[in-house]
Amino acid sequence: MNSWLKNAAFAADACVAVSDLTVKASRRAGDTERRRRAEALRRHRADARVRSLASAGEAVYVRAQMRLAARLAARLATCNEVHEMARMVVDDLHETFAFYLAAVQRVEDGVLRLLAARGPLAEVMTEFLLTEQSISEGVNGRVARSAQTALVRDTRADPDYVVRDPQTDPRAELSAPILVDGEVWGVLNIEAPETGDLGEADAVLVETIAASFGTAVHRAQLIGDLESSFTTTLALLTSTVEAKDDYTACHGEDVAELSERVALRMQLTSAQARDVRHAAMLHDIGKVGVPSEILLKPGPLTDEEWVVMRRHAAVGGELVARIDAFAHLAPAVRASHERWDGGGYPDGLAGEQIPLAARIIAACDTFDAIVTDRPYRPARTREEAGEELRRVAGTQLDPGVVDAVLGELG
Repeated sequence: MNSWLKNAAFAADACVAVSDLTVKASRRAGDTERRRRAEALRRHRADARVRSLASAGEAVYVRAQMRLAARLAARLATCNEVHEMARMVVDDLHETFAFYLAAVQRVEDGVLRLLAARGPLAEVMTEFLLTEQSISEGVNGRVARSAQTALVRDTRADPDYVVRDPQTDPRAELSAPILVDGEVWGVLNIEAPETGDLGEADAVLVETIAASFGTAVHRAQLIGDLESSFTTTLALLTSTVEAKDDYTACHGEDVAELSERVALRMQLTSAQARDVRHAAMLHDIGKVGVPSEILLKPGPLTDEEWVVMRRHAAVGGELVARIDAFAHLAPAVRASHERWDGGGYPDGLAGEQIPLAARIIAACDTFDAIVTDRPYRPARTREEAGEELRRVAGTQLDPGVVDAVLGELG
């Protein structure tokens, strides 16, 4: 056999060997998944809550469903983050009714993608990356296409059900469309291991929760649009200062971003942290009233020039207070140059008299000013800025806020 034939034979043998290894690996993965699914099924059947619910009367079960639907509707109404909503729904469904699987899937580009899931089967789905499916297949795909609820009492009798393991597949499935502004946004799905485990009462529950979820998502989208418009308006306002002062142009956004992160670190809510960010974006808006020869002076200011410069905090607070949408930010804008020891301006507030948002802005403003080039001095390092913040903590700045800033900066 010549060398060409030998090489060809060797390559063919190698391909066969690789193919065998691939098949064996696939079989091992399939065997592992089947074992995990069997374990999940055993855990579910052994769950005391499952036995308790099975022995409860219909009236008890319906009351529990009504309470859950009302509780989730109230909680979803206060939430603006979609992933948090999805986790909330599946957690409450599983904790209340011990479903084998409770899942929320979102439709994106013709694919249903898993957002959140709870229950023994959810753990298997996550472990084996069973988190996407085309809307052209499966019961959930049918629901996404038709926008109609599917109550499948026996999955073996449903032609759309995708069989994965005949021995451990759920035997009952219930899926309801999540509609947002009239369009299918996703699917809320629950599954049970035994035939007939899910009925009409469950369908009413899931449809009710799906409707509440869809309403909450739509509301969150509208709020997001409003916040986008709000931020655009803020940017337009601050651009009047940026046109006078290149330093302020980048400084304002940097301070705003860091201020929001510090606010979240200090356990403020996401809404409160956004207010801190917006106030930080506006904290220098009063500089529109400062003459350019003072604002852009390359050297230290005289005492008289400092009097003019310091007016910008009060002017900014007054400007913001005149705009209804921003009026609640005015106290933080006005107080953003106050000092912890009472030596700041414009009102000489001290300690916790200063709004927390203003204290956060002041610390972040100080840090960013140190690490940024100024007309009268070059930027200093982050390490030097950290040392300076520690030095003025308790006099110029709130010590607790300084700790949060340094913690956030690592």
